[in-house]
Amino acid sequence: MAADYSKSKKKPIVKLAIFGICSAVAYGALLTHQGLITAYFTRGALYALLPIATAFAFSFIHGSFTSYFWSVLGIEAKKGSVVVRKTPEVGRPDRRERPQPRPRLRAKV
Repeated sequence: MAADYSKSKKKPIVKLAIFGICSAVAYGALLTHQGLITAYFTRGALYALLPIATAFAFSFIHGSFTSYFWSVLGIEAKKGSVVVRKTPEVGRPDRRERPQPRPRLRAKV
């Protein structure tokens, strides 16, 4: 979605309008039909997937609208290369020499 619109000067105004209308209709339907939606979402069984599907749908619609909104305003994400830093490997000894305990004589008299 984050294409370079500055070169072609063509902005996605139509897509902005479509997703804006879809977003407004979705939120309007959600707020005006709260009772019906709550009745379906609380039935259980496979109806338990409806809130998850609804959240994905709202996220997609609203996210697309927001992306096109910022593109129309001319605000785009910075396009830079990601620098991957390698951490220097620390040389570790193969085997650590452990001091041996000193032998003791424990005699009971």
